[in-house]
Amino acid sequence: MKRNNWMALIATTILMFAVCLSASAKTKKIVERGMTKQEVIEIMGQPKLTSFDAYGDRWEFYKMNVLTGESKRIVVGFDLNGKVVAYNMSYVDDNVKQPAPPSHPSCGAGAGVIVGPEVPIGYCLDDASFSILYNKVKNASFDDNKFDLLQVASLGCYYSCAQTARIMRIFTFGDKQLKVLRMMAPHIVDPHNATDIYNVLTFDSEKSKAGEIIRNSR
Repeated sequence: MKRNNWMALIATTILMFAVCLSASAKTKKIVERGMTKQEVIEIMGQPKLTSFDAYGDRWEFYKMNVLTGESKRIVVGFDLNGKVVAYNMSYVDDNVKQPAPPSHPSCGAGAGVIVGPEVPIGYCLDDASFSILYNKVKNASFDDNKFDLLQVASLGCYYSCAQTARIMRIFTFGDKQLKVLRMMAPHIVDPHNATDIYNVLTFDSEKSKAGEIIRNSR
């Protein structure tokens, strides 16, 4: 084959490879908050291990890069409605025995913040961590700043109804208390204790709205 034909073939191959990479990048999906179990399966395949408790399901996946030999452990957590609420990835050292996943502690003393793949989803902040968050929100200069703090905290924290009620009481008016509830409701772990939240609100219409917010967040 002549040199010019070789060059043309190489150029065509490189172009096709680039097109494939571009198409792959456009179609590649990642697991995102709120996805269903079927959507996760379409992206990740069937889980290697599954478990469940009172807060939802936990799926574990193990993926290996055939080129580098690196192994990844991916843990996806679902709420009781089967929607994604947590995604954690860690590299696995095949020479180190992996610890068994811990069980859920109860809310209050002894519970903790969700900080990594070995920490389960679905339990509320411990008292010390919640106090830090509460004081930061309470001492923020403006309401917008308070809401910004809550929005950031709620990306990785879960709350009890009692904790949610305490944050709501920082605000005076019902509309802002309900705004707090909208932000925190998807992360409440004990909705059966919603009375704590209703007691914060003054009017029946506000309590009715609070119930709707809690139901729709499940």
